[in-house]
Amino acid sequence: MSEEHTERADSWLHNIGRHVIAALILLVCAYLLFHLLFGIVVFVATIAAVVVAIIGAIWAIRVLFH
Repeated sequence: MSEEHTERADSWLHNIGRHVIAALILLVCAYLLFHLLFGIVVFVATIAAVVVAIIGAIWAIRVLFH
């Protein structure tokens, strides 16, 4: 009976360990994906800001010198 109980305890610990490792891997993957997504958003926002600044400068030059 104690051997069966020990097997059950080992199996339970093994399953808990697998769940903890899976959760940690999922957290790392989520962190990396959010970091990548944030980088892409910043890149697109920077390009948009540069384009808007260039258009604004062209408009201002046309208004001032025409």
